[in-house]
Amino acid sequence: MMKKVAMVAAAAAMVLPLGLGAIAPVNTGVTTAYAATKKAAKKTTLTLLSSKTLKKTAYHAKRQAALNKALFAADKATVTISKKGVLTPKTTVYATKKIVVKTRATKTAKAKTLTCVYVKSANGKVKGWIALDQLTKGKAVAAKKTTKKANAKKATAKKTNAKKTTKKATTKQAVTKKTAKKDTVAATAAAKVAKKTTKKATKTYQLVSAKKLKKTAYHYTTKRPAYFTGKFAADRSVVTLSKKGVLPAKKTVYATKAITVKQGKKTVKYLYVTTKKAKGFVLASTLTAGKF
Repeated sequence: MMKKVAMVAAAAAMVLPLGLGAIAPVNTGVTTAYAATKKAAKKTTLTLLSSKTLKKTAYHAKRQAALNKALFAADKATVTISKKGVLTPKTTVYATKKIVVKTRATKTAKAKTLTCVYVKSANGKVKGWIALDQLTKGKAVAAKKTTKKANAKKATAKKTNAKKTTKKATTKQAVTKKTAKKDTVAATAAAKVAKKTTKKATKTYQLVSAKKLKKTAYHYTTKRPAYFTGKFAADRSVVTLSKKGVLPAKKTVYATKAITVKQGKKTVKYLYVTTKKAKGFVLASTLTAGKF
């Protein structure tokens, strides 16, 4: 479900032009945040219909378009969006996620189904959700040809100077490179050990769905199952589960929420359970309905 939620934010990008308020002024022709003296951006909550991960694709804006941020609900298929700034036609961004959302009907307009995408520039400074119909496939048009020629001349001059400097620095660099290589090998080995330890305790999964449950009793008859804390991303449909411990022996637990995640090619269900001493997400297949 978080996946759906993540996709909803993009829809916000399409909705904003319909009446969510004025967008913050542009600072560098890319995106801007509201000034401290401006009123806070209005927030709009939309219903998430579907979500999908896209192959990284280049886009640019047809004209100056609204760019938005989104906050996805952890337990229902909704997303709250607010204006973040604007995207100009000169900036190339890359789409990686898509959502389809539904707006609410008003006295003057019917409910609409909207498609939005999550985009990000190559340097990561420009990112957010935007209406798909505001974009055109392909990179932004390059600067004037005269500028290209001038830059080419400057680049040639720099290369010439760089070659002269490189010859003088070759010996020093060789010595530095050997030392740096040894340090890198040691650092890499330490990083691998740390990475393996972290992976065992914490894993991030694609969120398929999430919902609230009527309080239901469960118990377990085999070994004590592990329970995890869940951290839901604000701008995409993923959840990070971190092992917190194991449930107490011979106890009845009560489930109030359920989430479904993608683990490899399998879809796996977790239940959010509570006891007097523990609470967290537990693999549903390790529990049996009913009191202990």
